[in-house]
Amino acid sequence: MEKPVLDLDQLELNGIRIYDAHKQGRQVSVKYFYKNQFHEITCSIIKPMGVWDMDVKCSNNDEKMTIPFNWIVQVEWM
Repeated sequence: MEKPVLDLDQLELNGIRIYDAHKQGRQVSVKYFYKNQFHEITCSIIKPMGVWDMDVKCSNNDEKMTIPFNWIVQVEWM
């Protein structure tokens, strides 16, 4: 299975949702592609992404996780 190619609008939307989720303290559902499989995690963004950041830091009740931004396929607010 291949990672889907995202257009610039989808990349921008994902970034905006991550930034807004941190700012508003909202949880998000992050769908990402890793080791040729899709994965999904529901989490809170624990560190806002800066312009040069390449990783998204999030946590849920079970764990803290760092997800490279280029793995992310979709971000949805909860």
